Amino acid sequence: MREQNSSLLWGTVDFSGIGGYQEKMVSELLENGITVRKIKFSEGCVSGQVSPLDYPTVARTAVKNGVRIRSGKRRGLYFTLRKYKTRVGLYIGFLIFVFVISLWQTRVQDISVTGDVTRNQALQILSECGITEGAPIGNLNMSRAEHRLMLEVEDCAWADVSCEGFRVNVQVQKGVPKPEMESNIPCNIVASRPAKIVRQIVRNGSSVVGNGSGVNTGDMLVTGTMFDREKHILIVHADAEIIGEFTETREFYVPYTEQIKSAEGAKKTFKYLILGDDEYPLFWGKSGAKNSLYTEETRIVTLFGNDTPMKIKTGIYTEYVEKTLTRSPENAVAELQRQRDNYADNFYADYEVVSVEESYFPDEDGVRLVVTYTLQGNIAVPVEIEADLDSEIPPEIPDESSESQPES
Repeated sequence: MREQNSSLLWGTVDFSGIGGYQEKMVSELLENGITVRKIKFSEGCVSGQVSPLDYPTVARTAVKNGVRIRSGKRRGLYFTLRKYKTRVGLYIGFLIFVFVISLWQTRVQDISVTGDVTRNQALQILSECGITEGAPIGNLNMSRAEHRLMLEVEDCAWADVSCEGFRVNVQVQKGVPKPEMESNIPCNIVASRPAKIVRQIVRNGSSVVGNGSGVNTGDMLVTGTMFDREKHILIVHADAEIIGEFTETREFYVPYTEQIKSAEGAKKTFKYLILGDDEYPLFWGKSGAKNSLYTEETRIVTLFGNDTPMKIKTGIYTEYVEKTLTRSPENAVAELQRQRDNYADNFYADYEVVSVEESYFPDEDGVRLVVTYTLQGNIAVPVEIEADLDSEIPPEIPDESSESQPES
């Protein structure tokens, strides 16, 4: 934001002066915090431009330093208001107009939903966060709504909830899926993790593992190097779905007593008028608050339903409050189960959960939960082939259904 003296917003007064100690006068004005624009010394005369609110101080300082001063051209809101100071009805009408406009813009009138989410789902989530048509704009919790959208919209990569005027805008974008390897690039398929092979669907290439066998990370599962009947090498793009079974153990711990910081304290609100690239504070003093969560909202100022170039930015500082959270054993177990479910939803969404084994270990300070998941999922990862023409013929996998025959 470009720094400006707030008094200059009322207008400006041109002045000129002769005689006396002109440089000393200007220096004293600057030392006292008076903003003087367009200062010019020429042929024993000093001229400049100040706010109408500062002009009395300029006049007194000029007399003090023996400078004879006179005012020149006057412009700005200050002089416009003085011109119509006797028209009380005009001011009353203006205040009523501002009041009606302000009241109209204090509540949500419309909700716009765009992006990769259905309107019904977005409105349901917003409603649970207290954002509905008719809700007070000053009480909207935009951050909470964004977090809920990120959690509840499948594959959500980015969410934004903002307020412009009396309209709430919701935008959601899902992540771009990772591009698959081109089918014309020769590749093998290897294991992404240690697992036991449960089943496999090989569309192209030759499998080198059998169902029931164990593999480690990086082991070959399907080769793209094959041989035809005449022993000629064929290098293809292996394509398969290899389902492996594996286990993972996770631990969760919840204490009975915990010190937490929650943004539930006093709120400090600071408003700015935005016009173009400039921001004008609509408050006195400095903004900010220590140990607080900062959120920001911006809305367009509308006039008779039409957008204006002006915006109102609201910065909200919500004080963090330290709280002692005390849980009963039952509440601790419920919190552990919530953490367990959230972890499974976030990290095991692409796997089939075959079984879950849980063990609770309470102690004096809290409860520890150890969960062993048995999972099944696709462990196939394509890896580009580094061609080797001296490769041997891959071994054939024996048919598991066939019985071994005794030697004759």
